[in-house]
Amino acid sequence: MIVRPIDGGVEVLAPAKLNLFLEILGRRPDGYHEIESIMVAVDLYDTLILTDDPSGTITLRCDDPTLPTGRDNLVVKAAERLRERSGCPHGASIELRKAIPAQAGLAGGSSDAAATLVALDRLWNLRTPPGLMDALAGEIGSDVAFFRKSPAAICRGRGEQVEALTLTRPLHFVLVCPPVGMSTADVYRNLTLPERPRPIGPVVESLVGDRPAALGQSLFNRLQPVAETLAPALTRVRDALASLGPLLDGHLMSGSGSAYFGLGRNQGAAHAAAQHLETLGLGRVRVVSCGPRAAENAS
Repeated sequence: MIVRPIDGGVEVLAPAKLNLFLEILGRRPDGYHEIESIMVAVDLYDTLILTDDPSGTITLRCDDPTLPTGRDNLVVKAAERLRERSGCPHGASIELRKAIPAQAGLAGGSSDAAATLVALDRLWNLRTPPGLMDALAGEIGSDVAFFRKSPAAICRGRGEQVEALTLTRPLHFVLVCPPVGMSTADVYRNLTLPERPRPIGPVVESLVGDRPAALGQSLFNRLQPVAETLAPALTRVRDALASLGPLLDGHLMSGSGSAYFGLGRNQGAAHAAAQHLETLGLGRVRVVSCGPRAAENAS
């Protein structure tokens, strides 16, 4: 997340996330699923511009007409929840410019909500204690807390228990976003829970130990077969990435889909893979990065 002061307000770049590992451990009494995941934030950003409204009104404008701009949007939910907990009488005018596709498993909505919390805390000069900010993030959405700890973390519980990880070098991915979106609820509804969960250890060790080839071989997402059964066209993306073995150390679907990514052997390999994939008509293709210096690509 990148926060910038602007004339009369705050601008925030809210990153997308990729799941390098996602296992579903069981169903919780509250209806959510218990997960264990490794997430990384990448340099694909939504942009939020927030200005103070002393009248107390919270308004959201978005350049994507398909998205709600009322209380169904996590941005508005985050703003209202922070104001309620802080007792701040002010409102805000929020402009949201979308670049992260919806229903892609990239958590754009959660990232936007986390960005809203951070920006309004600064705009309203609240200095909210970190513990309260973490609690608010967990209440608003499962992935929101991650974006306060990114760029890399282990996420447990329903996603709100976040353990930060340190990356020693950037990782480069080719990202493919098919035109079809996936409903998270539908994917989870069709999931069969595993008898023996996949251990997270090999992915953590490869990631923090700077062993990208081993990382590529250990990428895992329990939801991927479910999504591919519900939307068989997604297998075209998977197979296209699998054919690029000389350029990629591994590939995976992110979250509940529908976006897929390949881990480039280096930045040049990721760009070469993207050039090939762009000729196949699979959807939007771009190279994204995470880790040290990745934020330098923000515009």
